[in-house]
Amino acid sequence: HHIYSAAVNIFPIVATTMMSSGVNAIATLLAILLTTSVAITTSAFSVPPMATSYPRPLHPGGFSLPPMVEDLIPIATTITSAAADKDSQSKDEILQKDLLLVRPPDMESLWEWYASTKRQTDSDPSWGRIWPTALSLARFTLQSLHSGEEEDGSIDTNLASELNEQDQDIVKQAIKALQTTSHIIELGCGLGLAGLSFAVSAATESKNIKRTVTFLDREPYALHCVMASAAINNLATAPISSEQEVVAGGTPPLITARSSIDDWTSTDKNISYKDLQLDALDYDNKQTLILASDILYEPSSMDSLATKLRNLLHPTDGGYVLITDPEKERTSGCRSALVESVKEIGGQLVMLPMPQPKNNGMAMNKSMLVESDVDIDGNLAKTVLIVVHFNGA
Repeated sequence: HHIYSAAVNIFPIVATTMMSSGVNAIATLLAILLTTSVAITTSAFSVPPMATSYPRPLHPGGFSLPPMVEDLIPIATTITSAAADKDSQSKDEILQKDLLLVRPPDMESLWEWYASTKRQTDSDPSWGRIWPTALSLARFTLQSLHSGEEEDGSIDTNLASELNEQDQDIVKQAIKALQTTSHIIELGCGLGLAGLSFAVSAATESKNIKRTVTFLDREPYALHCVMASAAINNLATAPISSEQEVVAGGTPPLITARSSIDDWTSTDKNISYKDLQLDALDYDNKQTLILASDILYEPSSMDSLATKLRNLLHPTDGGYVLITDPEKERTSGCRSALVESVKEIGGQLVMLPMPQPKNNGMAMNKSMLVESDVDIDGNLAKTVLIVVHFNGA
């Protein structure tokens, strides 16, 4: 206990170092801080580690860094297992991945920190919340990575069953792309829940497919949290660079998390495909797929967003975009404006409702739902999936 307390007391010094050393410094330093405090305690006193209660405090907050906690977020969904034979029935099974997440305690604490450090100008504490749409997208990627191939070669999914044939094909091909694409981008990532969940799942389920997962957001503190979360989930972290990262033995890591400040409404911070420097890296393919949640806020910005999506995808191969949005729009008219903007520049767009988590009659110790499934209006959130496809040049 005393060693852990000492570690927490030196955290403001570590935080200052993080801010001066860049986004990726937090990954290494947080990993050292977290693992060292546990390792010293268990080895010095030869006692078994106590069960961790989440969320647990990491840093009370200071001038350089907001208050931070480490939380454990269960990402759970159901998958349908294939029948053993033609006389047997398929059955639903629970699929769950536990994700460690570094985040502010809540949006109120984050706003108070902005005020106390006189950072209210253009500050937006919404990045510090786990949004239901991000949970929904995380569950969708987890389920998609476990989707099986049907005999005709298409991807088995009940999600698109009520769509016409052309729209079904777009959704199925997007799922296939999610399973095979080498480069994933989470746009407007906030805490990076969807991208991190995908990375943790892909590291164990995608069988030797090397990938980069790049997180983009205009808020640098959000990116600090994302890269710290990547580190404590045992993901490799690296800057955006044309040089290949290597691990022990001289081989590239299976999954590499990267991040960059990005603002598609800006002229000097607007990241495009060439800025990601992916062509110089040795991966199975150059394709990109974009994940995003809760990014539709202003109908007037949908032209800029549609152009942003196209410019982040591979310029010749194109690719897919998966966006989750609240069923009740944050601002009325955003989705219809996005549809028009995407089609005007040659893209295709499909929208469909996402199923809510349910137990499906199975005995469970606890529900798949978590606190963050409740939206800001106090109701259980309902989500829409938007699938965008651009063919490329």
